[in-house]
Amino acid sequence: MDIIQLKQLIEHIKTLPIPETPETTIFSIGSRGYYENPTSDVLAFFCDSEGDHGLGSLMIEALFEALSTANPSCGNLDVDDFSVINPPEREAITKGKKRIDLLLEGNEWVMLIENKIYHHQANPFDSYIKHVESNNDFKEKQSFYVVLSPDGQSPDDWLGLSYPVLINAIKQKLAGTFISQPLNKWMLLLREFILHLEGIMTGSNIEEDTAKYVLGNLSQIKDIQDLKIEVVTAFKDELVKKVESVFLNNKIDTKIHHWYGFPVLRFTLESWKTESVVVMFLDGRKDKKYCVDLYAYDITTSKEHEIAEAFLKQDDCTKAWLESSDTIKCFRTSYDSFNKDNAYELLIKKLKLLDEFETKVRSQW
Repeated sequence: MDIIQLKQLIEHIKTLPIPETPETTIFSIGSRGYYENPTSDVLAFFCDSEGDHGLGSLMIEALFEALSTANPSCGNLDVDDFSVINPPEREAITKGKKRIDLLLEGNEWVMLIENKIYHHQANPFDSYIKHVESNNDFKEKQSFYVVLSPDGQSPDDWLGLSYPVLINAIKQKLAGTFISQPLNKWMLLLREFILHLEGIMTGSNIEEDTAKYVLGNLSQIKDIQDLKIEVVTAFKDELVKKVESVFLNNKIDTKIHHWYGFPVLRFTLESWKTESVVVMFLDGRKDKKYCVDLYAYDITTSKEHEIAEAFLKQDDCTKAWLESSDTIKCFRTSYDSFNKDNAYELLIKKLKLLDEFETKVRSQW
């Protein structure tokens, strides 16, 4: 790929719609995706009308309203009391040793819920029904058999309920609660849970034109990725040679890392007794600048902090902060536009500064 083709490809990519990043929730922080068991656990917690969440029967009310919306031909979903008389039962075991996801019991009704996201509906549904019908405690109660799934499909004799319909019902109930009750951690947890489920149900938010173009030009895009690696590596090697020409009697240790997907070039001198380092961050994020960061390790006492601050913080410092329980002092110098000569000069300046600190100032402690 020549430079003209490269520019054309990049310019076209700039015109493609960029997918919005979904709001991060406490359920998505670990990047573990979706699992039925923990989701059923959260549902069970909020379905307990006497639970610590203090939201009463909000979830049960939303559940019945959602079922009515999803199953308009079912005429027996009108109940007077939404409270449960026992804590919701998770993984109730049938006589055949099968496990029911969630069992709810009210004064006049009993509800069995099977949670089927990402799984085919191949459960022993007849066995689940027999479990309810054979229980004397449920003899005089109206029974509801519910399959909760992405599309709301269900086998015969079961009520289908899709997650989007349930989510909408919960949001409507929760909106009124936000107005009538003080905000608490459980309301926030339920909101986070809803956002997490919405993200899963929505699936990919990548525009079709974007997906089509990228998938149709994978070879050229890989060429760009390979070229990026070659250019960054060559730039690093060029910097190493220039640094070596300044620090003639020192061995240079350098590595390439990535922050937010962008290259970070790390430079240390073998003569330093600590892990102190100078890094050049080629930060290509929107509204960010390239920078050179200086990290002075093992700064522990207040006197050491004072000395390091006075020596290492120069007039060109644009940001200063602490890391690792305040034992690493960090100083950043940003520059507006990339220029190889300017980048080299700034790198050498900070390496000389940190070298003097490590070999002369620190040795006096």
